[in-house]
Amino acid sequence: MSYTLRHSLAAVLAVCSAALAAAQGVQITLPPGVTGSKEPPPTVAGAAVPGSIDKLGWMAGCWQGTSDVDGSNVRELWLAPAAGTMMGVSQTLLREKSVGWEAMRLYDEGNTVKAWLRPGARREFTMAMEKFEDGFVSFAVTEGDTTTRLIYHRRNGNEIGASFRLIRGEDRRGVDFSFKRIECSTLMGGAK
Repeated sequence: MSYTLRHSLAAVLAVCSAALAAAQGVQITLPPGVTGSKEPPPTVAGAAVPGSIDKLGWMAGCWQGTSDVDGSNVRELWLAPAAGTMMGVSQTLLREKSVGWEAMRLYDEGNTVKAWLRPGARREFTMAMEKFEDGFVSFAVTEGDTTTRLIYHRRNGNEIGASFRLIRGEDRRGVDFSFKRIECSTLMGGAK
């Protein structure tokens, strides 16, 4: 396995769960009904498209989701857009243990949006927004022959989906999460 694929895979797996991290180098199959694997394999990430962080306010709030692969639980918090930036954090739990974390930043750059991710102890990386529609955003970066893609899509006011993919030719690895909006006090604790 190439260094680029191994490095990109490690970054995404740290975000998803320790179970996935333990499975580095093992192909993760897409769940039944996911059609993403029928796309032609990209050779580079898509060109950056116009958009503004203000249009991603639907992501703001506190979310909890479950991995379609290993049942790990992800808690994610996104602050509302302010001054051209959205800040986020996440924590992955598996069997009552914290197995991963991530710091995230979405920010306006020129007439597009970039995504900066710092998954756990791995190095940070930046992705370009390659697709932008009402309630849908896709970020990607290509390193060597591997494209890493992150997609968020709004299902309704209280549910969003998130998908992580590593794409190398016909090889597609990744995980999907279904997030439900939760009360932020659930994540924050504090006096009742």
